[in-house]
Amino acid sequence: MEPIGKSVIVLEKYFKLFLKNALREYDLNATEGVVLLLLYEQAITPEKSVMAEMHRAVCGRTQEQMRCEVHYDKAVMTRTMQVLEEKGYVMRNPNPGDNRSYLFALTGQALKFMPTLVEILKQWNSCLLRGVSAENAAIAAEVTARMAQNAVESVSKGDLI
Repeated sequence: MEPIGKSVIVLEKYFKLFLKNALREYDLNATEGVVLLLLYEQAITPEKSVMAEMHRAVCGRTQEQMRCEVHYDKAVMTRTMQVLEEKGYVMRNPNPGDNRSYLFALTGQALKFMPTLVEILKQWNSCLLRGVSAENAAIAAEVTARMAQNAVESVSKGDLI
């Protein structure tokens, strides 16, 4: 059996390569695409009420909140947010809860781009799931999510570092 760690490394490498190539024509890189996905995920979740979603879209997220979710270092996240702001995909607003930080929210340009980015991800998923049954895909998604959670928890507790 192939070691799981090796497969994860290969998947990450080729996902970044795929995303980089797919986003090139939109003048975005893979890191910027991942951050936009994170903000899209926050802005649109079907189980939330319309008012809650409007509030979240207006308030946005701090750079630190996003950095922790995607596990980027501070310098990468700072540069990514600056570039996304320069390109018109995010706006920086004062954080009423902490005047040392800002809340980032999607712009209209970013919301218009969302269907394109979703379509790019569908292409990636189609590629990954070629020849995999729906049942096995569901199992793989569940197991992968659990492994990711285990990794986060282990590092948080200091078990791995």
